[in-house]
Amino acid sequence: MMAAQINEKVPMLSRHHVALHLAHRWFAFLEAPGGDIDTHLTMFHPQVRLSGSRGNHLFARDHESLKAWFATVPDEISSHHIVHSTYSTAIDDNSDGDGLLNMVVAYQSPVESGVHGSIISYQTRIEFTPDGARFITLDKTPILGNTRTDYETSWATNRVLTLVYAALGGIAVSDGQLRAALGGDVHQVFAHTTVPEASSAYEALVTSSSGNPAGTRVLRLKLTDDGKATMPTIEQIEVLILN
Repeated sequence: MMAAQINEKVPMLSRHHVALHLAHRWFAFLEAPGGDIDTHLTMFHPQVRLSGSRGNHLFARDHESLKAWFATVPDEISSHHIVHSTYSTAIDDNSDGDGLLNMVVAYQSPVESGVHGSIISYQTRIEFTPDGARFITLDKTPILGNTRTDYETSWATNRVLTLVYAALGGIAVSDGQLRAALGGDVHQVFAHTTVPEASSAYEALVTSSSGNPAGTRVLRLKLTDDGKATMPTIEQIEVLILN
């Protein structure tokens, strides 16, 4: 489970941040080799269901089959850019305050003939407990072809956003500097970094839109990353002044 506990009564915005933290962790793990599979499996309920084609194709139904599915994923690099997401609380009979995170994701992978890609609809359900948050179900269904011919890496961006959303969701074990620098009541975050997959050190620009106080903040982060840890490590935070 997560290193830090999650309060059962955390606000919905914080749960949205935690859900996006899980999503970016999920994608970054798929994009470069070197991740720790046993640590990664703690993101998923023991009876997690991973499906495709709107539930018509079952890839995994528990940790064992999910681990086997991960073993079939090609080692080649890939990218996953979340271009749109929505979050809500489940209201069905089986809900205990579960979160529903739906996303539209632009996927790419370089191949010998150029760049293979698709636009994928992700529908996920997330369980929140005092010990942590984890995926209960995930469905990934391609809905369009991604015809962009230039490959756009996303591994470092997803690693940075994994860290940022952990800080915003209150689940990161840290000194609180990143969360304070991002501002209060953050509703939107962007990260930009273009280093190659599995880089051990890099910088990122992070922009946050905040409502407390209202405004935009821009941070430059210097990070180190061994790829096996859940998140990269911040070496320096610089708050940039907007003119």
